[in-house]
Amino acid sequence: MTPEAASTIIEQLALGIDPRTGAALPGGDACTAPEIIRALFVARQALLGRVPGETAGARRGPVIRNGVVLANVGKRWSAEDGDTLMELFAAGTPIRDIGMRLGRTDSGIISRLVLAGALPDRDTGYGLLRGARESSQQLA
Repeated sequence: MTPEAASTIIEQLALGIDPRTGAALPGGDACTAPEIIRALFVARQALLGRVPGETAGARRGPVIRNGVVLANVGKRWSAEDGDTLMELFAAGTPIRDIGMRLGRTDSGIISRLVLAGALPDRDTGYGLLRGARESSQQLA
C-alpha cells in the first residue's frame, strides 16, 4: 500500500465514511468521536509529510497589496506598533495608509482599533474605509 492510498483511507474514516463500502459509519462508531477524528486528521497530515499543527499562514507567501509587501500580517503586535497605530489614527491618517506603513491588512488595523477602543465596532472602521475610497475616486 502506498502512503497516498493509506492517506485516502484515513481521510475517509475521519469524514465518517467506511472506506470499504463508501457508506456512512454508524453514529456510535469509534471513528465518529471528535477526538478520534482530530487524531485521524493529524495522522493523515503526518503521513503526507506535513507538520501537524502547522498553520496555513505559516506556509503561505507574503501578503501583497498594491505592490506593497505587508510583512507583519498574522504577527503579534508590538507595543511600539500599537502606539504608532494610535498616533497615526488620532492624526487622521487613513486606515489604508496606516496598514501599509505598519505592514498590516485593513482588517487587522480595524480590529486593533476596535480592541483599543478607538472605534466602537468593525462596521464603523469599514465605513471609514469606504468613505476614504469614495473620496479618492471623486478626486481622480
